[in-house]
Amino acid sequence: MAKKPMSANGPTAGEGDQPGRAHGGRDRLAAFDDDRFLAALGEVLRASQPPPSWSAELAKASFDLLAADAELARLTSDSGLATAESALRTAAAPRLTVFDAADLSVEIQIEPGARTGWWRLTGQLTPAAPARIQVRQPQAEPFWVDADDMGRFAVDRLRDGTLSLICARAELRPVVTQWIAIG
Repeated sequence: MAKKPMSANGPTAGEGDQPGRAHGGRDRLAAFDDDRFLAALGEVLRASQPPPSWSAELAKASFDLLAADAELARLTSDSGLATAESALRTAAAPRLTVFDAADLSVEIQIEPGARTGWWRLTGQLTPAAPARIQVRQPQAEPFWVDADDMGRFAVDRLRDGTLSLICARAELRPVVTQWIAIG
């Protein structure tokens, strides 16, 4: 088979040409044995920038915060998101958020607490039922609060940062909210 140009200015492709081979048929990759490859890879990794300290801490903390068997309740409404209308809100106005899963809605209101940097959360489960609510923040130990027969619950002294809730109801699969930032 005759060699034909791939393009007007490009190389020719022929019968004996194979990927990974240099001109003359010598394998370009043969020079890289495992030891040389690992040494080259190590050199590249050592030259890269380390991740920010907060990202490594957050990644480590996330392993402790997994709720693998829980259903995810997605954020469907958040008055704290910047829109033309909410841009006029004052910083002290309560923030209303709604998380929805297949069989549960979690509505929470977040407002400033008694001290700067602290927040108060009040919530409502729909349909209303008693439940145990785990409050999770990466910078603090998770803790539990109870929702009453009407599905109401409250939490004081939340810190600035991120927040997620796990709702455990009798004989039903737990529901975990998406993480949101507060503060």
